[in-house]
Amino acid sequence: MLVNCLIIFALNALSTCLGTLKTLFLSRQVIKPAYITTFLDALIIAYAFKLVAESSGISYIFAFAAGRIAGIFLGNLIENKLALGLLEVSIYKHPPAGKVLADRLRDIGYSVTTSVGYGMEGKERLILNIILPRKQFPHLQERLEQDGHYNMSVKSVNKAYGKIGTQHIAVN
Repeated sequence: MLVNCLIIFALNALSTCLGTLKTLFLSRQVIKPAYITTFLDALIIAYAFKLVAESSGISYIFAFAAGRIAGIFLGNLIENKLALGLLEVSIYKHPPAGKVLADRLRDIGYSVTTSVGYGMEGKERLILNIILPRKQFPHLQERLEQDGHYNMSVKSVNKAYGKIGTQHIAVN
Protein backbone atom coordinates (compact mmCIF):
# COMPACT_ATOMS: atom_id res chain seq x y z
CA MET A 1 0.00 0.00 0.00
CA LEU A 2 2.77 2.49 0.91
CA VAL A 3 4.62 1.78 -2.33
CA ASN A 4 1.45 2.38 -4.38
CA CYS A 5 0.81 5.64 -2.52
CA LEU A 6 4.37 6.77 -3.26
CA ILE A 7 3.96 5.82 -6.93
CA ILE A 8 0.70 7.79 -7.17
CA PHE A 9 2.33 10.75 -5.39
CA ALA A 10 5.33 10.72 -7.75
CA LEU A 11 3.22 10.28 -10.89
CA ASN A 12 0.92 13.15 -10.01
CA ALA A 13 3.83 15.38 -8.99
CA LEU A 14 5.48 14.72 -12.35
CA SER A 15 2.22 15.21 -14.24
CA THR A 16 1.47 18.51 -12.51
CA CYS A 17 5.03 19.70 -13.09
CA LEU A 18 4.70 18.90 -16.81
CA GLY A 19 1.36 20.70 -16.94
CA THR A 20 2.92 23.76 -15.35
CA LEU A 21 5.78 23.69 -17.87
CA LYS A 22 3.32 23.24 -20.74
CA THR A 23 1.49 26.38 -19.63
CA LEU A 24 4.80 28.23 -19.38
CA PHE A 25 5.86 27.15 -22.86
CA LEU A 26 2.52 28.16 -24.37
CA SER A 27 2.50 31.55 -22.64
CA ARG A 28 6.04 32.25 -23.87
CA GLN A 29 5.15 30.97 -27.37
CA VAL A 30 7.70 28.13 -27.22
CA ILE A 31 5.47 25.59 -28.94
CA LYS A 32 7.54 22.44 -29.68
CA PRO A 33 8.30 21.56 -26.04
CA ALA A 34 4.61 22.08 -25.23
CA TYR A 35 3.71 19.15 -27.50
CA ILE A 36 6.14 16.84 -25.73
CA THR A 37 5.12 17.89 -22.22
CA THR A 38 1.42 17.52 -23.09
CA PHE A 39 1.94 13.99 -24.45
CA LEU A 40 3.97 12.87 -21.45
CA ASP A 41 1.51 14.49 -19.04
CA ALA A 42 -1.40 12.63 -20.66
CA LEU A 43 0.39 9.27 -20.37
CA ILE A 44 1.36 9.82 -16.76
CA ILE A 45 -2.01 11.14 -15.57
CA ALA A 46 -3.90 8.30 -17.28
CA TYR A 47 -1.76 5.75 -15.47
CA ALA A 48 -2.09 7.60 -12.14
CA PHE A 49 -5.89 7.72 -12.52
CA LYS A 50 -5.89 3.99 -13.25
CA LEU A 51 -3.93 3.29 -10.07
CA VAL A 52 -6.21 5.48 -7.94
CA ALA A 53 -9.37 3.95 -9.46
CA GLU A 54 -8.14 0.41 -8.79
CA SER A 55 -7.15 1.22 -5.22
CA SER A 56 -9.36 1.44 -2.20
CA GLY A 57 -8.76 3.82 0.65
CA ILE A 58 -8.52 7.51 1.27
CA SER A 59 -4.72 7.35 1.52
CA TYR A 60 -4.45 7.02 -2.28
CA ILE A 61 -6.53 10.14 -2.78
CA PHE A 62 -4.37 12.05 -0.30
CA ALA A 63 -1.22 10.81 -2.07
CA PHE A 64 -2.71 12.04 -5.36
CA ALA A 65 -3.54 15.47 -3.87
CA ALA A 66 -0.12 15.80 -2.21
CA GLY A 67 1.47 14.98 -5.57
CA ARG A 68 -0.38 17.94 -7.05
CA ILE A 69 1.15 20.30 -4.51
CA ALA A 70 4.63 18.84 -5.01
CA GLY A 71 4.22 19.14 -8.79
CA ILE A 72 3.39 22.84 -8.59
CA PHE A 73 6.40 23.43 -6.36
CA LEU A 74 8.70 21.47 -8.70
CA GLY A 75 7.28 23.17 -11.81
CA ASN A 76 7.87 26.58 -10.24
CA LEU A 77 11.49 25.69 -9.43
CA ILE A 78 12.12 24.55 -13.00
CA GLU A 79 10.37 27.61 -14.43
CA ASN A 80 12.59 29.90 -12.36
CA LYS A 81 15.71 28.05 -13.56
CA LEU A 82 14.65 28.22 -17.21
CA ALA A 83 13.70 31.93 -16.91
CA LEU A 84 12.20 32.03 -20.39
CA GLY A 85 11.02 35.26 -21.93
CA LEU A 86 11.91 38.91 -22.09
CA LEU A 87 11.52 41.70 -19.58
CA GLU A 88 11.20 45.43 -20.05
CA VAL A 89 12.80 47.20 -17.12
CA SER A 90 12.10 50.90 -16.59
CA ILE A 91 14.36 52.65 -14.08
CA TYR A 92 13.44 56.10 -12.75
CA LYS A 93 16.23 58.46 -11.65
CA HIS A 94 16.86 62.17 -11.28
CA PRO A 95 18.42 63.41 -14.55
CA PRO A 96 22.08 63.83 -13.49
CA ALA A 97 22.25 60.45 -11.73
CA GLY A 98 20.16 58.85 -14.49
CA LYS A 99 22.58 59.96 -17.21
CA VAL A 100 25.52 58.54 -15.27
CA LEU A 101 23.71 55.25 -14.65
CA ALA A 102 22.61 54.97 -18.30
CA ASP A 103 26.20 55.47 -19.48
CA ARG A 104 27.51 52.90 -16.96
CA LEU A 105 24.95 50.36 -18.11
CA ARG A 106 25.80 51.05 -21.76
CA ASP A 107 29.51 50.64 -20.96
CA ILE A 108 28.88 47.10 -19.71
CA GLY A 109 26.80 46.27 -22.78
CA TYR A 110 23.16 46.99 -21.96
CA SER A 111 21.06 48.67 -24.60
CA VAL A 112 19.51 51.60 -22.71
CA THR A 113 16.93 54.02 -24.08
CA THR A 114 16.30 57.15 -22.05
CA SER A 115 13.38 59.55 -22.01
CA VAL A 116 12.24 62.38 -19.79
CA GLY A 117 9.21 62.04 -17.54
CA TYR A 118 7.73 63.96 -14.68
CA GLY A 119 7.25 62.60 -11.19
CA MET A 120 5.64 63.89 -8.03
CA GLU A 121 5.00 67.63 -8.03
CA GLY A 122 6.14 67.78 -11.66
CA LYS A 123 9.79 67.04 -10.89
CA GLU A 124 11.74 65.94 -13.91
CA ARG A 125 12.83 62.28 -14.02
CA LEU A 126 14.95 60.34 -16.44
CA ILE A 127 13.41 57.02 -17.46
CA LEU A 128 15.89 54.34 -18.49
CA ASN A 129 14.32 51.49 -20.51
CA ILE A 130 16.09 48.18 -20.98
CA ILE A 131 14.74 45.04 -22.66
CA LEU A 132 16.62 41.92 -21.70
CA PRO A 133 16.21 38.16 -21.38
CA ARG A 134 14.62 37.26 -18.05
CA LYS A 135 17.66 35.13 -17.24
CA GLN A 136 19.83 38.28 -17.20
CA PHE A 137 17.61 40.19 -14.76
CA PRO A 138 19.54 39.15 -11.61
CA HIS A 139 22.74 40.54 -13.16
CA LEU A 140 21.03 43.86 -13.84
CA GLN A 141 19.66 43.97 -10.28
CA GLU A 142 23.17 43.39 -8.87
CA ARG A 143 24.49 46.25 -10.98
CA LEU A 144 21.69 48.57 -9.90
CA GLU A 145 22.24 47.74 -6.22
CA GLN A 146 25.88 48.78 -6.60
CA ASP A 147 24.65 52.18 -7.80
CA GLY A 148 22.42 52.75 -4.77
CA HIS A 149 18.81 53.90 -4.59
CA TYR A 150 16.61 53.30 -7.62
CA ASN A 151 12.92 52.90 -8.48
CA MET A 152 11.92 50.60 -11.27
CA SER A 153 9.07 48.72 -12.89
CA VAL A 154 9.40 45.36 -14.60
CA LYS A 155 7.06 44.06 -17.30
CA SER A 156 6.99 40.87 -19.34
CA VAL A 157 7.40 41.39 -23.07
CA ASN A 158 6.13 38.98 -25.73
CA LYS A 159 8.29 40.17 -28.62
CA ALA A 160 11.01 42.69 -29.19
CA TYR A 161 12.99 43.62 -32.27
CA GLY A 162 16.52 44.95 -32.37
CA LYS A 163 19.24 44.73 -29.74
CA ILE A 164 18.10 42.83 -26.66
CA GLY A 165 20.05 42.25 -23.46
CA THR A 166 23.75 42.80 -23.16
CA GLN A 167 26.80 42.12 -25.23
CA HIS A 168 28.86 40.85 -22.31
CA ILE A 169 26.45 38.54 -20.49
CA ALA A 170 25.87 35.24 -22.30
CA VAL A 171 22.25 34.28 -23.03
CA ASN A 172 21.56 30.56 -22.60
